[in-house]
Amino acid sequence: MSTFWHTKPARDSDVYATTCLLLHTPHLSQEEIIVKSMTLVLAAAVLAATATPVLAASNIAVPTAATAPSVDPRSDDTTFDPAAIAQLGWNSTQSRDANEETTARISTDGKFIYVRFDAAQNERIASESVTGASSDGDLVWIDLQPGANAPSYRFVANPSGASGATASGSSAAPAFTAAGATYDGGYTVTMKIPLAQLSGAQSGSWSAQFGRTVHATGQQFVWSHDGNVAQAGTLTMPASVGVAP
Repeated sequence: MSTFWHTKPARDSDVYATTCLLLHTPHLSQEEIIVKSMTLVLAAAVLAATATPVLAASNIAVPTAATAPSVDPRSDDTTFDPAAIAQLGWNSTQSRDANEETTARISTDGKFIYVRFDAAQNERIASESVTGASSDGDLVWIDLQPGANAPSYRFVANPSGASGATASGSSAAPAFTAAGATYDGGYTVTMKIPLAQLSGAQSGSWSAQFGRTVHATGQQFVWSHDGNVAQAGTLTMPASVGVAP
């Protein structure tokens, strides 16, 4: 995800001009000039740090795997290859960078979409029951919309692998499989989503989002954010998707 910070272009030049003015003010002592100059620099730093972020949507190309990647959450992440990688680096709850790392990997073999989440977590991990796409515990999720006129789908799973799904409109919630494993300092979740369950599944651009909810803090981390959290980014699906077996 790309983040661009907006500050007024004149801000740095204002500080420079004011500092020069101070340096040429005869009634100020050297100590007063240093103190005032440092105050201006610190003020400029605070303004830059509190500037409103403008966030760009993200795009990744999903590779075709000749052999299905491992969906065992206890396996090393190198077994999930080839894969496109998405970092869930934005805290959409507090509008700042995420303070815990979450890496999502995605690939397809033309029949299934494979997703793996590796989540670092210092807080107590909460694996609560999942109903639809909701839970009172920790969750990871992926939103998918295969095309502009296709339904929107959400697939979720908790750290233990309990899962659920929803679909927009009158579409049925797709069946899929998920698995999860916890360890000291985090957890891993894998998903195996049948393309046949997704209406309009074909190659090309899909709207998508990867997300994570940390129950202990109430924070939500996402991959892409362009003003709307749901389906904020784009997946470019390969030619193998939508091809009849």
